[in-house]
Amino acid sequence: MNPVIGLCSIVAAVTLPFLAPVPQRQPDDAVSGVRARLVNEINAHRRASGLSALVLDPLAERAAQYQAQYMESSGVMRHDDSDGRSPMKRYDDLGGHASLYGENVAYYGDSFSETDAVWQAVQKLDSMMMSERPPSDGHRENILSPDYKAIGIGVAIGPNGIYIAEDFVTP
Repeated sequence: MNPVIGLCSIVAAVTLPFLAPVPQRQPDDAVSGVRARLVNEINAHRRASGLSALVLDPLAERAAQYQAQYMESSGVMRHDDSDGRSPMKRYDDLGGHASLYGENVAYYGDSFSETDAVWQAVQKLDSMMMSERPPSDGHRENILSPDYKAIGIGVAIGPNGIYIAEDFVTP
């Protein structure tokens, strides 16, 4: 092999990875803001239906965030995680104990860089869930269930889109 070509190949192999675009993740404060707005939106739906507001459950939030990040990184939307754990099993593994547990997951395929645009996409997903009608209204049923007392929201934003997990719990 020509030494100049070999040297160019080495230089290219070392420098090209640094020149490639790096996928942008939303800062934690942007995700926290979207999460807080979504909790407020869900509680507004509940109040409009004469239901009490859901309180935040830190373990449910950790379980939901884990699932949202898993879904975004793998580009799939589902309830079971990579270890095959159900939503309630993830909550249990974090030390939670629930008599009732439910989860809504949703996905929006475009990538975003601004919090307002992310919120518009999340709000659109929420609106779709609330417009469901029987017998295919499981997301809406979770949001408006009088049986749930607490909630945890997970939001992951990356190159695969926006993924949310809403984990509803009754301790």
